[in-house]
Amino acid sequence: MGSMRDMMAYLLVLLAVIDIAVSVYAVFYAPFPLIVPLGSPTAYINIYIHVPMAWSSYLLFTGALISAILFLWKGDRKFDRLVYSFAFTGIIYAVITTASGSVWAAESWGTPWNWDPRETGIVMLLLAYIVYFAIRSSISDPDVASRLSAVYAIAAYATVPLSFLAPSLVGGLHPTPRATGAFFSQPGVLPVFVTKIVLASLVALLLAYVFSQEGLQGRRVLAVGGAIVLIAGIVSGLILIYPYLVGSPERVYNATLSDGLITKLVLSGNRTIVFSNPVESPITPPYVQRDGELFPTITGHLVLVDNNSINIVVHWSVAANIILYAVLIGGLLLWAARRSSRKTI
Repeated sequence: MGSMRDMMAYLLVLLAVIDIAVSVYAVFYAPFPLIVPLGSPTAYINIYIHVPMAWSSYLLFTGALISAILFLWKGDRKFDRLVYSFAFTGIIYAVITTASGSVWAAESWGTPWNWDPRETGIVMLLLAYIVYFAIRSSISDPDVASRLSAVYAIAAYATVPLSFLAPSLVGGLHPTPRATGAFFSQPGVLPVFVTKIVLASLVALLLAYVFSQEGLQGRRVLAVGGAIVLIAGIVSGLILIYPYLVGSPERVYNATLSDGLITKLVLSGNRTIVFSNPVESPITPPYVQRDGELFPTITGHLVLVDNNSINIVVHWSVAANIILYAVLIGGLLLWAARRSSRKTI
């Protein structure tokens, strides 16, 4: 039986594979909002990928804070390695999370970058932790470098709550929990979302732990796990992109319904389709009450219309996000496999 450190590596691979499986399920089957202020409702499937990623980055920086305090208190070098590893993994997560949010924002906010308070906060956070590595590498004495950088890591943590709480404190485009309450009350949303939060958090923390260890075994297991995650995520993304390759999805700007069936669609470029035989809406329910009027829930969606049938096309940002997440987790697992028998970072 391997050591506890090696068992943690095996546990990491198991959880990473389960995590990508739940992620794939989410992008194909998880519920999305019936109506949204701007863009395609299916773009909000990104919430199952982007938010757990962002939450995990905050957890990683919290791990760096706790490790820095323990290192200054106990002086044990293993905590110094953990500070470095948590901060290093946290920055990678934060960068990929920022890219993930940008592709989602391009659809749901109109532009990829808006200097929203949380976006501004994440830039400040990244700069703060980049300085941590600059301090650590600029001091020749390793003991002094470790202590000064640990002190700085504690100070840099102030940017984490600033970024996390910014939307609640000063507003902005990022929705607050109150604004997303209706979505999370939909059946089937919370089980998938909470499962993703828990799995993504555990995977992130275990990745940072594995990177902090010297001479870790299980190189082959880490490599296989990384390959599985990469393949699953990339294949899922390609499947989601496929409708864009074989057709030209059009956005629904308005719809006319009769007895719950669609009789007319107004699409991109004011193109109008009138159905001789009313078509069943691919969205259930076909309409909701909004400001005292019945609002067709197909509005805003990207669709392919063929032979009197309407097919919803998931927004391309969801494909980008599942691929980004697979590259993040799969890439880090493969990296861990390469350096499992080397000195720590």
